[in-house]
Amino acid sequence: MSHALGIDVGSTNAKVVLVAADGRTIATAARPIATRRDGEVAEQDPEALWRAVASAIREVVAADRPAAGDIAAIGVCSQYSSIVPVDARGRAVAPLKMYMDRRGGDRTWSILERHADAFPLWIERHGIPPLGSGVSLAHLLHFQHERPDVHARTAAYLEPMDFVNLRLTGRAVANQCTMMMAGVCDNRTVGVTRYDDDLVRVTGLDPTRLPPLGAIDGVVGPIASDVAAELGLPKRAVVHAAMNDSQAAAFATGAFGSGRAGVVIGTTSVLLDDIAEKALDLDHLLMSMPSPLPGRYLVWAENGIAGKAVEHILQRVLQADDALGGPSRGDAFEALDAALAAAPPASGGVLFLPWLGGSLAPCLADTMRGGFLNVSLDTSRLDLVRATIEGIAHNLRWLLGHVEAFTGRRIEEVAFAGGAARSRGWAQILADVLDRPVHVVADSSTAVARAAGLVALFRNEERPAEDASALARESAVCEPAAAHRARYDAMHAQFVAAFEAVRPICEALNG
Repeated sequence: MSHALGIDVGSTNAKVVLVAADGRTIATAARPIATRRDGEVAEQDPEALWRAVASAIREVVAADRPAAGDIAAIGVCSQYSSIVPVDARGRAVAPLKMYMDRRGGDRTWSILERHADAFPLWIERHGIPPLGSGVSLAHLLHFQHERPDVHARTAAYLEPMDFVNLRLTGRAVANQCTMMMAGVCDNRTVGVTRYDDDLVRVTGLDPTRLPPLGAIDGVVGPIASDVAAELGLPKRAVVHAAMNDSQAAAFATGAFGSGRAGVVIGTTSVLLDDIAEKALDLDHLLMSMPSPLPGRYLVWAENGIAGKAVEHILQRVLQADDALGGPSRGDAFEALDAALAAAPPASGGVLFLPWLGGSLAPCLADTMRGGFLNVSLDTSRLDLVRATIEGIAHNLRWLLGHVEAFTGRRIEEVAFAGGAARSRGWAQILADVLDRPVHVVADSSTAVARAAGLVALFRNEERPAEDASALARESAVCEPAAAHRARYDAMHAQFVAAFEAVRPICEALNG
């Protein structure tokens, strides 16, 4: 039986899965990836990233050498809107600029001043105007204009998934899916293999530094022989076109199926659904993203900070190691389900506003910030923990209604994946707040890497890639509790009202 290697490079770690053709997970491994944050700067060391991937690969290979010897395909996905410049030898010449890096945003806005046709051109062809900080276009312009020393040494600017494919094969190749946030592809057709000349013109990007585009469902190349020897992989293994982690998550959650949406909660929260055509709702920051399936689109609905907010509240507020107390008691997430069960639904009326890093869909507001509302003398820290999870669920519910309007159909059920899906309590809160059945994806923390590997294997065997979703396994189904519906409906109305009420205060404080 053939096997595949799936690689998922996230914001905080790299995960590798060895998966069989029938969907069985043979082995998994993960390695942390550090981020340097300093004001507007958010960077990672590309070589450290590659070492993390390579180390995780070696671990899964060692776990089952017979299965590893039968690896036929490798699929890679990653966090996106992040850029690493590489030279002609494939070596990084500067740190990887992450989607959290705020530099270069002013240069995207200046495009509109120079070209009156830029905004309507982006809307017509690409789908969104990639303006502001944090998008790949901003990173590219920052390197090109403010780091001319780096730009001169750069042969290609790559997203993380394409950088990993480069290190695996020796080939610097991107595709329409991986280069989406550079803003230079005509997305009216899914499957294009060249940049749009007019979009490149208005951005002012140096086209000689843009990587060549391969097919979204194509092959990058065989694994390089020296890399295969170093990692213990068979030389016959074929590396397939990469995709971003949202696109891989659509396969992991079955979001290409009718009536089902995927919710993936890790550092951030994203809602995924299938849509038949290129579409745009700028008012609510929704667009159709090219999918890795020719002729198909995905709803792009980034809900913003989620798991990171829970980590912040648990580790830096409720169990902080600071002048007020001693060290926290181990991994705060281990006690999360017990804490959720110990607090009442609706958390005694406490609302958590989860916009710790600004708000994304369904309402873009960079200056928005979070906090707790309606705290009383009766509020316990268990109430605050549960309110944090409920606040993230309310933010998704707010988004879900706009996504349904965008696609024109109701989402009947939700598949839940990502690190947060390890918590049964979190899944039940999602079901109750969304008022939808929530299907928990098995092995949720590695499901996206597993999906990337299976898609590559199916393509290698010339099977329909969308059929890989049928091999997704579920560990539980959480039905919404009717007894909590009225209370959560009332809380949700105030959650949306709180956004409007607090927004001008945040603008005044942070603008």
